Amino acid sequence: MLPVSERARQALRNAEVEARTLQHSYVGTEHVLLGLLREEDSAAADALVSLGVTHGRVRSVVVGMMGVGVEAPESEVLLTAAAQTAIERAGREASVQGAERVGTEHILLGLLRDQDGAATRIVRQLDVDPAAIRSALS
Repeated sequence: MLPVSERARQALRNAEVEARTLQHSYVGTEHVLLGLLREEDSAAADALVSLGVTHGRVRSVVVGMMGVGVEAPESEVLLTAAAQTAIERAGREASVQGAERVGTEHILLGLLRDQDGAATRIVRQLDVDPAAIRSALS
């Protein structure tokens, strides 16, 4: 797999912070989406925000869909299978595009490949077509 850019790595760290803040014991695609949005001025955040997908709006939908946990997890917070698959897809997206590194844009594309995933459902709930996000990234 290609190396991951520092911004993409930070977005994934942000995803864990988001999960802990919401007191969730896992990092799902919804947290990765939030993590990407926290990495301001990245390709993914710029594309999302240009379409009205903001951190605050996404967080509200996440809380509405998943709720907030009872207490913050004390142990390590692991990626769900869906989040792990999205990151693997990001590597393939980067390779297909001829990129030298996996960037935030590739992670976002990896998330959106799962039509039934939480991240895609959240984007749709905000009345944004995932195809529009793909276009905004090109």
